Amino acid sequence: MRRIVACSGLVIAVAGGLQIPGLPVWGLALGLIVIGALAWRLSVCPHDGPLALLPATRDNDGTPLPPRWYCDACGATWAANFDKEQTPVRKFTGYDESKAVSAARRAAELADRQRALALQRAGLRPQHGPRHAPSQGVRQPSAAKKPKPAAQPVVHAPDTADVVPIGQGRRFAG
Repeated sequence: MRRIVACSGLVIAVAGGLQIPGLPVWGLALGLIVIGALAWRLSVCPHDGPLALLPATRDNDGTPLPPRWYCDACGATWAANFDKEQTPVRKFTGYDESKAVSAARRAAELADRQRALALQRAGLRPQHGPRHAPSQGVRQPSAAKKPKPAAQPVVHAPDTADVVPIGQGRRFAG
């Protein structure tokens, strides 16, 4: 429809240009070029309607076709460039030996905390917290102080829920 309107506008411009007396030929040619360029621009599909996304397939001869956009108004297809290659950014390179000692210490502390929490959850250690080895910067207790007595393990009461056997109580829908 757009091409019909553009072509009819071009024909009207030619007819109108020929009716003007005293118009030089170069003026008529220049006017027709401008009107022709405008008509060509108006006849091109702007692809503003709904588009369809065609999946990646193979052509009849076996060459792979990428995903493509399809305009139903003009029938044109063009590649849908979804794959963007992005190179990774290297933020850290090399090895710093000065950080290895503190990293090993932090890893040991983490393992101790995880072990203590696992023992506490299993009920093998009291609830008042895990015992950690003293870290750097913390004052060591003096030898003159009395050590605290070892805490007694917490004994949990058995669960009072009734135990129901699973094996014999199945019902079948029928």
